[in-house]
Amino acid sequence: MPSDQHSIAKGVVDRARGDLKDFQESFPLEAITIIVSLLRTSLANRPRSIAKQFTTFTTLAIVLHARFHHSHDNSDLDQAILYLQSALDCCKSDQRSTTLYQLRAMLAARYDATKNVVDLKRAFSPLAKMDTGMRYRPTPDDVLFRNVAVQHLNEFKKSDNIEYLNLAIGLFREASTQFPAGSEDHAAILHYLSSTLHTRFAIKKQDGDRDEAILWHKEYLELRPAVDPDQFNFLADLSGLLWKRFDQKGQPSDRNEAILLQQEALKLRPPLRPNRSSYFSNVTDQPLTQQERVQRCETGNMDQGIGLRPSGIPPRADTDQPDLDKLANSLWKQFEQDGQQSNQDEAISLYRQSLKIQASSNPDQSVSLNNLANALLSRFEKGGQKGDLDEAILFHRQVLDLRAPTHPLRSTSLNNLANALSTRFHQEGRISDLNEAVSLHREALELDPEHHPHRADSLNNLANVLWKRFEQAGQQHSDLDEAISLHRQALELRPSAHPNHSASLNNLANALSTRFEQEGSRSDLIEANSLYSKVVKLRLPPGHHDKSIPFNNLASLRHAQFEQRIEGPSMAIFLYKRVLGLRPSPHPDRSRTFENLAEVLIRAQSSWANNAPDNLDQAMSAFSDSTKCLSQSASQRLRVAKKWTHHADLYQHPTAIEAYDAALQALPQLAAFNLDIQSRQQALAADSDGLARRAARSAIRVARLDKAIEYLEAGRAVFWSQLLQLRSPFDRLHDIAPEFEAKLRSIATELESKSHEGKFIKISDNRAKMTQEAEESHLDSLNKEWARVLSDVRELKGFEDFLRPLRLSSLQAAAAKIPVVFLVDNDDGSHCLIMSSASVHHIPLPRLTTEELRKLVYLIQAAALQAKISRSSIGETAENVAPFPPPVAETLRSWMDQEESRGMRYANQIPSDSIFKSVLETIWIEVVQPVIDFLGLEKSDQPPVLQWCPTGLFAFLPIHAAGSYNEGDIDCVSDYVVSSYTPTIGVLLEGDNPNAASSQDFEMMAVVDTSRLPSARSELENIRRRVPNDCLVQLGIPGVPAQVEAIISHLSTASIVHFACHGKQNRSKPLDSALVVEDGEIIISRIIQQPLPNGSLAFLCACETAMGDENLPDEAMSLGACLLFSGFSRVVATMWEIKDKDGPTITDAFYEELFRGPDGQPTSRPDVNKSAMALHSAVKKLRSNDVPFRRWVPFIHMGK
Repeated sequence: MPSDQHSIAKGVVDRARGDLKDFQESFPLEAITIIVSLLRTSLANRPRSIAKQFTTFTTLAIVLHARFHHSHDNSDLDQAILYLQSALDCCKSDQRSTTLYQLRAMLAARYDATKNVVDLKRAFSPLAKMDTGMRYRPTPDDVLFRNVAVQHLNEFKKSDNIEYLNLAIGLFREASTQFPAGSEDHAAILHYLSSTLHTRFAIKKQDGDRDEAILWHKEYLELRPAVDPDQFNFLADLSGLLWKRFDQKGQPSDRNEAILLQQEALKLRPPLRPNRSSYFSNVTDQPLTQQERVQRCETGNMDQGIGLRPSGIPPRADTDQPDLDKLANSLWKQFEQDGQQSNQDEAISLYRQSLKIQASSNPDQSVSLNNLANALLSRFEKGGQKGDLDEAILFHRQVLDLRAPTHPLRSTSLNNLANALSTRFHQEGRISDLNEAVSLHREALELDPEHHPHRADSLNNLANVLWKRFEQAGQQHSDLDEAISLHRQALELRPSAHPNHSASLNNLANALSTRFEQEGSRSDLIEANSLYSKVVKLRLPPGHHDKSIPFNNLASLRHAQFEQRIEGPSMAIFLYKRVLGLRPSPHPDRSRTFENLAEVLIRAQSSWANNAPDNLDQAMSAFSDSTKCLSQSASQRLRVAKKWTHHADLYQHPTAIEAYDAALQALPQLAAFNLDIQSRQQALAADSDGLARRAARSAIRVARLDKAIEYLEAGRAVFWSQLLQLRSPFDRLHDIAPEFEAKLRSIATELESKSHEGKFIKISDNRAKMTQEAEESHLDSLNKEWARVLSDVRELKGFEDFLRPLRLSSLQAAAAKIPVVFLVDNDDGSHCLIMSSASVHHIPLPRLTTEELRKLVYLIQAAALQAKISRSSIGETAENVAPFPPPVAETLRSWMDQEESRGMRYANQIPSDSIFKSVLETIWIEVVQPVIDFLGLEKSDQPPVLQWCPTGLFAFLPIHAAGSYNEGDIDCVSDYVVSSYTPTIGVLLEGDNPNAASSQDFEMMAVVDTSRLPSARSELENIRRRVPNDCLVQLGIPGVPAQVEAIISHLSTASIVHFACHGKQNRSKPLDSALVVEDGEIIISRIIQQPLPNGSLAFLCACETAMGDENLPDEAMSLGACLLFSGFSRVVATMWEIKDKDGPTITDAFYEELFRGPDGQPTSRPDVNKSAMALHSAVKKLRSNDVPFRRWVPFIHMGK
């Protein structure tokens, strides 16, 4: 119909409807009542001729209908309908159509007034009985109603003015009465009517609209042919409507019918193609995350986005969703009901496909991304796969990026992302995730002011993360108090009838329980108990599948009451076991539940009243089960395993070895390749120190010396071990499985390259974090692929232990020529293990506890700092500017008191040599002499080399200088052996590079800083006298500055490097420790990026290059260790600051020995195998100049 005719038609209909209403409402009510009375009298007195009865019945109906418009009394409408039904019984055939029309109109009017769906069914049922005896053809009036209704619907879509939608619904109802049942036009009108009612329901949330839409949708489906190509869409749409009604009213019949329709629809699943036209797309049934629904972190928010388009309306590219989303939503709904993993997986797969075929400019992309993110997070909550969680966070970041601050769903996106980050914190302990979650939830709350429908959700979410942050740090009591206040506000907005009322009860109880544990307030305990009890009795919120949460929280409270000695452990134990029954594998919190159960059992074991004989065994079993749960992070597994080791050691339980196995196996996962190098080092700093030493002690207790050695190797220098895996020679695989060799090389190269790209990102920079999440996701994929290929390689014969921690039999190869001596620091007494190629011998060191070792370290640090120490600088009243930290000063005072009690007298100053002599004699007597005696070594001018492998605080003591230095009677370690240190045995097992000693490839780089170190010029002159000029690269001389990039470029080609410059140890960030050169610093994290294929020897004649991290001594984070692990086989380094003038002396004697041939004559090429002996000779020469200890002791040799 042309547009001008549409306008005319619209005007006619509007005027007719208006005139009728004006007429009905303008006629006086009193007059109408009189007419009704007269007609009823007439009906009672009138002869019963059929024609006269018909006229009276219809007139009465019309007049009563008119009175209804005045009085709105439903009884008038009821009587009018009854009179019309009587009229139908006595009408002629040519009167029947008009009478039916009038009856339909009145039934529809009564439905509008009462919302009784039966009236709608009755209004249309008579159509089936019409039989005109001729083929139906639409009349102009029929088409007029339909076309004007469609025009109103289009106006609504353009303007969002609901009045147009109301008019369209009314006109579609009237149009539906004009077409006979079964006709295509009638079916089309029913679909229009169902769709428009669905649209109005989405806006006004009136149940009557939804119910009527369902009714007409069912009528419409009955009229569609079974082979209709769009039958899938119609079934899916009706199923979606039924799911909505089930979600609200909980009628099982709706759920069952929806599932049957879904199953029928799935059989008709259409072929997948982009932007396939659909009759209408329902994106309301998005998967809510488990995190949104569980009682600790639900949001209750769901993106709303219903777009309806009946057949015949042109598609709009900006609102259509592909059928993939619809099918995915149906599968998701079915998964929520039956819990079938296959439905969940297929839904996620379909969401992914939907995103792939959507254009990036599609305005609904944020909805699809949100669907996928929520689905992945929900799958993580059930299965615990880290990749699902990381992807969910990435997609939620993308959704947030697409939703500007003015977007109506931005608050929802902020909450969703924050909840996902909170979940990752719960799993991995990243405090940055928790802090960001707090920030995001605060922003969401600001967007949800008072009376906002989602304000309770935002209050709840912010309160939860504040509570978690308090539980993590335990310091900011303001976080806990604010959490409780916010939870109370949320509870006020969620009365007992609210679906999330139980969630708020539970969350408030959690926070009150925590405050009770902190402050012991009985009022908090009583209120928390009451709230938890209510939660257990209440039905869980809609869609909530995790029934374990209220029981777990109640168990936690009873656990706390047991800890406070308010009650016994039995109820907590009973509840935790019940929770385990509700958390089958792979539930992500199953591990924590085992851990909680173990802790209450341990506590019960230590309680005299509950010392059941099997409590301890049950506790150890629970710890073991906890570490075996697959759906947990490495940090969680390590944390539980460390608790297990602690209690197994404390009670000397036989599971101690098993516990340490679990803990040490978790360490490499903690520093996995999906983290950048800074994150790896920080993760190890927080959790790993001392673990290997305690494991070795436990193994020694049960005479498992082989295990002790393996533990010391596997649990130390984990950072470097991980890095070296990526640089492992894969040549062994070349002939057996070349495809594996190529794959491992490729992954290793990319992993190492990507792991150096870590950077700091502000908490509010979502776009940068989005990029970071994508990079982390890629790293995680590479890490998984690396693990998968390694697993495949280990299936090959002869490669079962490929890149696994070495067994003792392999480690002993490092002691084929010289023994390796392990010094194991422990709190209750240290141990010495001497490993030869055939055996391991144990020497206990009971007097050297960690506390005593720390005192020795403090004394060495003080003596190394000053030649003479003023008594006033260590007095108890010393000023804050004193050169020593309080623990060091206190140790010095104690040492001085002890010395003076032996008859020593010091005036105002204490010579540092006196301290050195005292400490070195203690080390000699307690450690070194027993080793010398066991090995049967004698004093010699050509002593053998002995490898020291110090752990813990032993790494900060000069074992190589131990001795009794009494005048005239010196007995020291250097008389018996040439000392060399190694951080791990693996370093000694690495082969030398074959190119390092060849004449054509030999290159030595000397870097000097003559501007800061005047003696560096003499040092370089001495090198020139010993090293052939054609092999020597000199940086720091006139015309050739010692700049960072030039030095880095030569590192990869040099066989020997010599640095005469300042060194700097960064104690807070060991990877930022550096060598200081002319234009900047060469930091550790930069050095380890460089390939060092020719590296044979590095001489660091700089300060503090062997000084490691006191907080992480077993990770060997010094500059010297860095070069050793990066590729240099041998390193000369310094334990503390050295004197500039000593450099030339040490350098000259060192290189003289290194370039001396077997005949005693100078050679053109060095023998780097003599590097330890060369340093031994150089230090001996320096000592001969009668220099104090602090000048010759710091020089050490590391490596082969």
